[in-house]
Amino acid sequence: MKITFLGSCREIGRSGILVESKNGTQCILDYGIGFNSDDRLPYKTDINNLKAIALTHSHIDHSGALPLLYKTTKIPFFTNPVSLATTEVLIKDMIRISKYPYPFGFRELDLLKQNTYFLKNGTRQKIDDNFYITFIDAGHIPGSVSILIEVDNKIVLYSGDINTLTTNLINPANSQDVPKLDTLIIESTYALREHPPRQQLEKDLVERINHITNNGGKVLIPAFGVARSQEVLLILEKYNYRGKIFIDGLARKMSRIYLDYPDFIRNIISFRKALKKAHFVTRPKTRSIVKKSEGVIIAPSGMLKGGAAIEYIETILQDPTSAIYLVGYQVEGTPGRGLIDNGIFEFKDSGRKRHISNELRIKATCDYDYFDFSSHSDNVHIHDYIANLNFQEHSNNNVFCIHGDNKSTTKLASELTKKGYNSIAPEIGEVYQI
Repeated sequence: MKITFLGSCREIGRSGILVESKNGTQCILDYGIGFNSDDRLPYKTDINNLKAIALTHSHIDHSGALPLLYKTTKIPFFTNPVSLATTEVLIKDMIRISKYPYPFGFRELDLLKQNTYFLKNGTRQKIDDNFYITFIDAGHIPGSVSILIEVDNKIVLYSGDINTLTTNLINPANSQDVPKLDTLIIESTYALREHPPRQQLEKDLVERINHITNNGGKVLIPAFGVARSQEVLLILEKYNYRGKIFIDGLARKMSRIYLDYPDFIRNIISFRKALKKAHFVTRPKTRSIVKKSEGVIIAPSGMLKGGAAIEYIETILQDPTSAIYLVGYQVEGTPGRGLIDNGIFEFKDSGRKRHISNELRIKATCDYDYFDFSSHSDNVHIHDYIANLNFQEHSNNNVFCIHGDNKSTTKLASELTKKGYNSIAPEIGEVYQI
């Protein structure tokens, strides 16, 4: 069998893997967009015998380019209901707001939906003779899966994005669910980092929030709309936060979607209870009231690049009694990273209508901090996950390290080589025979 890496090689973005059997049957795993303005789409290669497409999860670096595959063909697309619902929302938003000229639109997205087949975790799906895929829980966001591929009597696991720690929202990935492998394709996002103890982080966040709101202040939590906003809401519920909670923007929309798919939520009763206590911000008039209220505001975007959070931030930045607590990784060069590193918020409007000036540069007088609530496994847990996998006796212990920057992927590959694995950080377009 052959594996062609179409993206996410020594970078985060445009995830895509082409698996091909010896008789030429092809299957694509993920097909996302990149964040480099010059190279946003996966690597082009011959896919004339493509029989199936499978998705690990809905984040646009894994799903964003999927409509491109439906311009001329009708290929079965395998996912699950919550991932499809979330993917549709994210791709529609991307098409609407992006200035990049993507070579697809809503028509292709509709064709994608029309060719969708839902696959339950643990169900072995036949793609062709001696070619099967199986979904396994990945613990990243609701609906996220790793994909087990059986081709020509070889077994490959594509991890997608994984998290092996239990969160309040979903259950973790478990390598014990995986049979003996010939090859592993593993994410390397946090291969150079170790996350702080999660329980202590939760307590610290809630204590800081209580201190601010008990003294009449507001706390803005710019959080990713998909999963992170809901995780923060469940943390507040877990520690019995008694103040007001407001949810705005994409976080509101995603919360409603998750309510429709209770089987993908770890404790749907707690989730429903938490949402009943929260106030959804649906109109500009309500937003004006929230700006004058004490409590917690959960609103994307998580890196302060836009979204509903921008509607609140100017007031909060200049209020010494209030706070901004970031709960997701801040990419270098984003407004969120600038705030954490320099105490200064800089923002340029992308051209959409806003009730603020086109450019902001404000020195923060409010409290601000970063809490590392990652949904990716760190260095220790990546190594633990791999150590608990079993490889076939006749295999070469192949491990491909992807979905991380150049340093993360190559460092992880080097560490694994020292442990006896045949590990490599592939480059885009490279083809490997297994």
